[in-house]
Amino acid sequence: MVRGGECKVLEIFSVDSYHYTNHGVKDFLCRIFCNSAPLDGSAPNLVVTDVDNNGNPYLKRSFNTQACEQLNAWLGGFESTLKKMTPSNFDWFLHTMLFYHSKHVIDRQARRRRQKANEMEVEEDVAENNDFPAEDIVL
Repeated sequence: MVRGGECKVLEIFSVDSYHYTNHGVKDFLCRIFCNSAPLDGSAPNLVVTDVDNNGNPYLKRSFNTQACEQLNAWLGGFESTLKKMTPSNFDWFLHTMLFYHSKHVIDRQARRRRQKANEMEVEEDVAENNDFPAEDIVL
């Protein structure tokens, strides 16, 4: 907003980390107004301090912006339905869908972990039961 020759910033538009890192270092306006993890204290909920394995503190993003973009893209499929809802129905529907989506993602992750563990067990069993040298195998 410009008044009397002064330019005042009214808002900052944070973009996801993938888009932000694809902008060049020389894109000054993007670096100032679109930073997804500003270190100047302007958005303390976006950057948190964590501790590495050696006990050293470091700054990291407090949430995965790429996962948020994927979730928003998934929710975009319900846009026409959501537009027609009352605010209370909208809230209920969105919370319900997010609950089921989260449950689906967690179940899928657990399934993948179990599958990976089973594959590792099979590989260990094959290695333990393979007592004969490979050259003794006749095809």
